[in-house]
Amino acid sequence: MVVRAGSGWERVLVQRLIEENVEVVAFSGSQRKLETLQINISTPLLRTVRGDVCNPDELLDAANGVNIIFCGVYLTYDDKPEKVHQMLEAVRSVSAAIGAKLVMVEGVYRPAEVKDSQNAPCPNSMRIFSPEMYGQAASNTLIHYALRKMAQGKPVKLLIDPSIRRDYVFVNDAARYVHELASTESAYGSNWHLCGNGLISQAKLLGFAGSVFQVAPRFESIGKWQQRLLQWYEPKMRIKLESYERSGKDYGTSSLAYDGISPTSYEEGIALSVKHMLEKYVEKESKGSKK
Repeated sequence: MVVRAGSGWERVLVQRLIEENVEVVAFSGSQRKLETLQINISTPLLRTVRGDVCNPDELLDAANGVNIIFCGVYLTYDDKPEKVHQMLEAVRSVSAAIGAKLVMVEGVYRPAEVKDSQNAPCPNSMRIFSPEMYGQAASNTLIHYALRKMAQGKPVKLLIDPSIRRDYVFVNDAARYVHELASTESAYGSNWHLCGNGLISQAKLLGFAGSVFQVAPRFESIGKWQQRLLQWYEPKMRIKLESYERSGKDYGTSSLAYDGISPTSYEEGIALSVKHMLEKYVEKESKGSKK
């Protein structure tokens, strides 16, 4: 069962599992997203269930016959800690109740104030730390924001220092790595961290995008009034950004590195991301002109 399977990384994971001939229960609170998933992945291997991810009873009803539960958190900047906590409690209780293995994937957007309540997984679960994901399905991330601005022909606001080098992982690679780990019995009971394609700055990544867009990225500083507006709209935004700046430097002393075979190069991954964005905005412009 893939929890919150309607969109994002989870949707890519569902596709990956289906390709490997795995029966999948896609659980999501959005009926619209589940219907879209069924249209895009039409197969008897897929069963979709709409329900509240924070409700253990609804999760338990959907988990009939499930032997592995996948759950991703803090892979995007819009995850709410309170909801994440409730969801993880519900998922853990269901995993324990039916004896299913639990695979938790955690991203770089975990707030600094959120305490680490389960550093050591039980023998029936694993915790996987992921670098920031990018790609067609990886939205609500800082790199996606920057690429979207370039696709729209707009300057990229300097929310972070674009010269800092960090690891990134292409979303399709991340789904493949997580599936490989989940299929390895000896991987359970440990913390893991996924390795992307090496350290690289956001500026260089956007430079690859610029070669596809055929325009160099333009950076623009945030003015003082914009900073005040941002802090009014999201008082913890500065804390989130500072936490993001520090992320990726320490995955914990007990985490093991997982180097996937044949990772997608940054040039290829960014090119695929840009191609999708261009198609998306061209389609929007086309619809707008018809109106």
